[in-house]
Amino acid sequence: MGIAAMVLKGTRFVNLFLVGLLAGLLVGILMVEFTLLDVSASVYTTVGKPKHEIFEPIAAVYILVVVSGILNLSLMRREFRTTAFVLTLAGVLCIIASIITTLLVNVPINAEIIDTSSVENPPADWAETRDRWNVFHALRTVLMIVAFLCLLLATTFTSRPGRVGRPSVWGPQRRYVPQGRNACHSWIADCTPDRRRT
Repeated sequence: MGIAAMVLKGTRFVNLFLVGLLAGLLVGILMVEFTLLDVSASVYTTVGKPKHEIFEPIAAVYILVVVSGILNLSLMRREFRTTAFVLTLAGVLCIIASIITTLLVNVPINAEIIDTSSVENPPADWAETRDRWNVFHALRTVLMIVAFLCLLLATTFTSRPGRVGRPSVWGPQRRYVPQGRNACHSWIADCTPDRRRT
């Protein structure tokens, strides 16, 4: 195994592990949000503020996920026609879409909750804000799960460059096979030996 193959194997493991970790974490948050749908505004704010503050450091994990995913694609650039590359690309695109959703919707709502909401005086539109956050959180969770499945499936495919069943004109398949006085050119030694007596 060459150095490039070892590096690819390592980055694939790191990327798959981090994406699986994020997917599991997002699913856990989604389940918590479902349990908070029937609570009052003060209870939701009491639980929600520390929850959003705790998960702020997850941004660093997102960065590692994107970097490792792009590195995988870079190492696989010569295999862009393979199933493994297509699945890896689909996984990375889902990760990027999940991050865009997080940055455009969830992060601003988190900042608003942390900065302006209070347990004693929750905002009047807290229910609408909660529902909007939950919808986009569910979207980014689905995207991360799809990304994990794509990356997991990509590891099950091995790269087989070239077209199956057709010899390449640039490959080593064509060779010269001598047969006594006569000779033939064969793609894979499929010439019948000349058995005629001379």
